[in-house]
Amino acid sequence: MSRCNIQRLKGTPITLEYRDICDEDVDELAVLVAEAFAGYRTFAPAGWRPPTAGDQVDVLRGWIAERDFWGELALDGQTLVGHATYIPARRSFRVAADPALAHLGHLFIKPRYWGTGAAPQLLAHALSAAATRGYTAMRLFVPVGQARARSFYTREQFAPFGDPFDPGHGLPVIEYRRCLAP
Repeated sequence: MSRCNIQRLKGTPITLEYRDICDEDVDELAVLVAEAFAGYRTFAPAGWRPPTAGDQVDVLRGWIAERDFWGELALDGQTLVGHATYIPARRSFRVAADPALAHLGHLFIKPRYWGTGAAPQLLAHALSAAATRGYTAMRLFVPVGQARARSFYTREQFAPFGDPFDPGHGLPVIEYRRCLAP
């Protein structure tokens, strides 16, 4: 487990701990992901339904079982702050043949920790781990209407790649990519 100091809102420093995701974390992570997706209702088309925590349990268990899965969570004491995951893009729902392309599947932070630096730290860990494993680029998909996330990824040197598309759940997304340092 690694530690990193970040700033709590209102300037009080806290120390987050980071550790690899394991099977026992899946239920709690699935709830976090489902809650984050539920927040997309503010910009999603009328009638759009977010995936449930149950849907996410299946996705996460499948990813964790992957040989090339990487996942890390951030903790404030015993409290889950957020997590990041990636898998090879050739094994994601939108298959990319490039074996050197990682797919950032998740980067979710609980809203009370927004603005603390937890998201950039988790992303930095994912980027570093991917580069260490030989990936040369990372991609992700962001809902077109998710302005906050799109701004974050732009600040983190990701750029739009291609046109928006609907992956089949009624919420248009756009792919972002970033080259990784060797």
